[in-house]
Amino acid sequence: MFDSRLKYMVFSLLFVLMIVPIAQAAEEVEEFFWSESVPLPSCSGGSRGDGIPPGQGGVVIDGKKVILEIPSCEEVKKTRVLVLVNGKYLHVRGVTAESAPFIENGRTMIPLRAMADVFGFQTNWEATEGKITLTKDGRSIILHIGKSEIIVDGKTEYFEGAVPMTKNSRTFLPASKLAEILGIQVVWDGTTRTATFTSE
Repeated sequence: MFDSRLKYMVFSLLFVLMIVPIAQAAEEVEEFFWSESVPLPSCSGGSRGDGIPPGQGGVVIDGKKVILEIPSCEEVKKTRVLVLVNGKYLHVRGVTAESAPFIENGRTMIPLRAMADVFGFQTNWEATEGKITLTKDGRSIILHIGKSEIIVDGKTEYFEGAVPMTKNSRTFLPASKLAEILGIQVVWDGTTRTATFTSE
């Protein structure tokens, strides 16, 4: 009897040791990626025949079915923001799209991690001060959450209309001002709600 309990304990321990790295790897999956294809909206287009009413979606969390509200495709097209950088679109993973770009006071807000990735920034975050330092090619850009002041290579500039902010526990930056600082052209297409950034 003791041997069977010992075997069970060893098997359980091995199972836990195998699962933990998998769970950690799943948490580290990026919430975004860049692709030449246009992102498809996460929306509800009507009845799907799965017993879930239109406008809702189902997921299983901890063995329980959870119903999520999903906006209609018409609603999504009116509010979603597409970001195109050097021919590649920003894609955000997940039904809730908590890292999705949005418009704040007429400015396109892009997640810091996606922006650092596509523009090649090294980032340093100091949580106690809400301070973000971006460096690239010997240049330094310092900004703070909720403040309009930006320090660019020791000189002060200001965001207009929108400032760095947190939303859904993610940091978003007004992209157009940073693009301007880096000499990147930005064009906004109100019909498709696309912000196009071109640095080449």
